[in-house]
Amino acid sequence: MEYRTLGRTGLEVSAIGFGCGNTGGLMVRGAPAEQRAAVARALAGGITYFDTAAQYGEGRSEENLGRVLRELGADVLVGTKVRLVPEEVPDAAGALRRKLEEGLRRLGREQVDVCTLHNPTLLDAGPRGLPVEAVLGAVGEGMQALRAAGLCRFVGFSALGDTPALQRVATAGIFDTCQCYYNALNPSAGYPGSPDGVAQDFAGLLDRAAAAGLGVFAIRILAGGAAIATPERHPTAGAGSALAQGTEYDRDVAQAAGLRVLAAELGLESPLELALRFALAKAGISCLLIGPSSVAHVEDALRWEARGPLPPDAVARVLALARRPAA
Repeated sequence: MEYRTLGRTGLEVSAIGFGCGNTGGLMVRGAPAEQRAAVARALAGGITYFDTAAQYGEGRSEENLGRVLRELGADVLVGTKVRLVPEEVPDAAGALRRKLEEGLRRLGREQVDVCTLHNPTLLDAGPRGLPVEAVLGAVGEGMQALRAAGLCRFVGFSALGDTPALQRVATAGIFDTCQCYYNALNPSAGYPGSPDGVAQDFAGLLDRAAAAGLGVFAIRILAGGAAIATPERHPTAGAGSALAQGTEYDRDVAQAAGLRVLAAELGLESPLELALRFALAKAGISCLLIGPSSVAHVEDALRWEARGPLPPDAVARVLALARRPAA
């Protein structure tokens, strides 16, 4: 397992992190024995970072992750997330602290290593997102207060929402890490420009965040599983919501057909291997978050990570595919 520095935090993290969200679904809906076996395999393979959130299964992910880590006696890095509704912004500090303390109780921990703001950041107010001025103001101050209180070691933000707003937050010096949307179908956070004229252009956000000293977690590196280029999903997997414009699951499945052909030409096992190793090749990413549905998914990720990043010529071919205009 390769290990990378998580930006200015100085933490050393495994190149692959274990995501405990709804899309993979294992730590939300999986059987306890399968959860334990998957985490044990991840630990044996060198994975040191585990990512969860209060919203994953209404707290079940945090509870299950905490239980399994205690059962295994694992000493690992853990991150969770907190989300505000717009009405909570006036008392952001109080609401954020209350929510993180609830998450810590579910996890059975006194502190997490990273606490991430789980709202999109928008230019203006929205039903689930927060306006950028609030994130740069009271909300950001509330997140820093969590760190000052010792409830988390570092604070991060979900780099979803309006691209210009995200660019401002990434360079404001408030947060230590960010979770950035990046995959072979929409690599615009690392290679600016909407890949097909429809999908959101993250305009090099990943590079800007890394240059500002943030530790970058890459999320949806397998496009919520759509990179397999087939609509069938594992029984434990959830129907992941579109996190950005033009990233709907069915649309991504169709777009991924070219990845299947390219993976075969490159002699790879599957388009999922292609997608994972494509993300490994991107400078500036500290940790790729995978969301397994089973022990087999963990095995796959460990095997592919061991083969290393895609070579530059293969990366160029993936980018050429991604940049073809939408049909």
